[in-house]
Amino acid sequence: MADEDHTVVPPAPRGREILGWMGPAIIWMISAIATGELLFTPRIASLYGYSVLWTLILAIFLKTVLSIEIGRYAVVTGGSLLQGIRNLPGPANWGIWLIVLPQFLVAVTTITGMAGAAGSAVILALPGSFTLWAAIVLLVSLALVFFGRYRGVELTSIVMALAIIVALVTTAGFVFPGIAPLAAGLVPALPEDVVYAELLPWLGFVMSGAAGLIWYSYWLTARGYGAAYYTVHRRGGEERVIEEEGLPEIAHLSRSEKEHMQDWLRLMTVSTVIAAGIVLLLLVALLILGAELLRPQGLLPEGPEVTAVLSVLLGDVWGAPGTWLMILAAFFAFWSTLVANLDGWTRMLGQGSIFIARQARATGRWVSMRFYRYVYLLGLMGVVPFIFILVQLEPVTALAIAGIVEAIQIPVVAFMTVYLNRRTLPVEFRPSLPIVILTIAVGIFFAAFSVYYIATEFLA
Repeated sequence: MADEDHTVVPPAPRGREILGWMGPAIIWMISAIATGELLFTPRIASLYGYSVLWTLILAIFLKTVLSIEIGRYAVVTGGSLLQGIRNLPGPANWGIWLIVLPQFLVAVTTITGMAGAAGSAVILALPGSFTLWAAIVLLVSLALVFFGRYRGVELTSIVMALAIIVALVTTAGFVFPGIAPLAAGLVPALPEDVVYAELLPWLGFVMSGAAGLIWYSYWLTARGYGAAYYTVHRRGGEERVIEEEGLPEIAHLSRSEKEHMQDWLRLMTVSTVIAAGIVLLLLVALLILGAELLRPQGLLPEGPEVTAVLSVLLGDVWGAPGTWLMILAAFFAFWSTLVANLDGWTRMLGQGSIFIARQARATGRWVSMRFYRYVYLLGLMGVVPFIFILVQLEPVTALAIAGIVEAIQIPVVAFMTVYLNRRTLPVEFRPSLPIVILTIAVGIFFAAFSVYYIATEFLA
């Protein structure tokens, strides 16, 4: 290994040390558990049963491919995907505008929906209105993220996430209908009564939407994967990385550093696949529970009764203990997702704003993440969602709006990632042709659903 002062890529962890580097994949998994997984999957199962199982499996597979490719860019360059998008050929920052502008709407509606969903859990245990508790959850979450005091929430949420995964998978085993219904759901066909305004948000959010996929590059960078060791641990921390100061030179790595980089890429790939496998197991369990418990009763998770309906998933099998476990787990799932989303959007919108400000030759606070933490965390994701909560914007409606935008943006992210990885990375770290084809397939799959949705909803 080269002298530490000149090392860009250190050796990847081995043995038991690997467990300490699973954080980005776990955070990525947890960040979406309360939207596509916990909220929309039982709802979709109640509406359509097992007929959409094939879309679920295909979406998980394709998003896993895209996540790994986004991770590839972060590990090799030591920066976020947004940093690469900034340098796409064409008019200055066109890619940043294309990604960031729709995310203002997604951020506001998702934060509103998550706060409302968490509030729907609190009202089942404590006195007070749905609106009151949704507002309190939002304000507490903002304070925790602003002051950087949310690690306890993350740890508790991880424990609760593992508990709910075990509980849901076990319960699904008790109501398992047999192989035949699930096998029928593997046939690529959609129900005649399918409503794309229901299906598309689910596909958009399941295992992260466009924003969550980009956030994965931030979390890998913050942990110090690959070249990010240089940017984070030697160049003043993650905030300076987001501001794009001191990115490493990767064109002339030593032979040993190239070997280390390949090890980091393998670690990132394996951890991503493990997280995706856990998500898939959870989703299949939720699909079974929704089809077997909610669908016969005609129950849909929506409104202030979101958590009350979800509690049926465990309560109908385990009685009162199952009901309260589901309520508690749902609260922490919604809350942790809210916190993770506040953190993720602050980084992404802040960095995008810095790039645009630099284009305008701005200096000082206009190119500082500290400034944008105030603007976006307290303003955009504080005041605006608070107003929406007060006017009682329904949680599922808010999240459906966000999910549709997320799904529509996924093709954009996929095609940009293909270009960056094939054209800007050193040759030895570029994806193979089959991987490129699969990543393009991600874009085509979500583009097809998005175009059909727009055609049927707005042009028919």
